[in-house]
This record gives sequence, C-alpha cells and structure tokens, in this order.
Amino acid sequence: MTDFADLLHQIEDEAEAEGPAGRAHLEELRDRYDLVVQVIDRRRELHLTQQQVAAASGLHQSVVSRIEQGVANPTARTLAVLARALDAKLTLTGRRATS
Repeated sequence: MTDFADLLHQIEDEAEAEGPAGRAHLEELRDRYDLVVQVIDRRRELHLTQQQVAAASGLHQSVVSRIEQGVANPTARTLAVLARALDAKLTLTGRRATS
C-alpha cells in the first residue's frame, strides 16, 4: 500500500469511528473532490489556463482557483457558468460503488 492509500484508509477508519456524522462528512468531502477533479481534468483537456477559463466565464481567476482547490462553495449559477466556459454540462449521476 502507498502512503497516500494508507492515509485514505486512516481517514475512512476515523470517519467510521465517528459514526453517521463522520461518514456524512467524508461523503461531502468525496463529492467536493469529485467535482474538483472533473473541473481540473476538463480544463487541462482543453489546454486552458485558469485565467482563460475565468475570461471565458466572466468569473475572477481567484474564483476558478478556489473552486479547483476545493475551498470554494460555488452556487449552481457559478457552476453552470464554469461548465459553459469548459464546454461541459452539469449533470447528476449515480454514486460510484465504493470499496
């Protein structure tokens, strides 16, 4: 196992030990991580900088950066504007099976 995998396992164990509140918080973090990864991957796929995405979306570059860092809590409107700038569509999908 890698150090990162060990860390993830430790976080999952701690969340489980905290009970329902810990598990719910971990799921929120996973959701945020999934969103961040999708935004970054799409931006890179299009070979765009954060500044270019900001210009195309009308958002400040700092907003794009905060979203990519996972520290922003963007509104649905902000996510829609960002998606359009990335030539993407906002969709809801089923949760992936976790191991």
